[in-house]
Amino acid sequence: MPHLETVLRDLHDSEIMAGIQTLYDGGMRVWLGDEMNAAIVETTLQRAGRKWPEEEVAQWLHDKALQLFPGSHYAKAHLR
Repeated sequence: MPHLETVLRDLHDSEIMAGIQTLYDGGMRVWLGDEMNAAIVETTLQRAGRKWPEEEVAQWLHDKALQLFPGSHYAKAHLR
């Protein structure tokens, strides 16, 4: 699994909108969307202690992008 930065860059390059928002309770709101609909799918992930769940966020974004945008440049590049 690539690093979170790589997933975000590849999603951006494929014109797939993604977002990460920190929450007051130590969690993170993570979402994927498009220009017309904003967030299509989202989840909230909690951090363990002081460590952010970067790998879990990257995996979630990757999996959802493949599922929701199967014809995208992102999916074509990652389904070889």
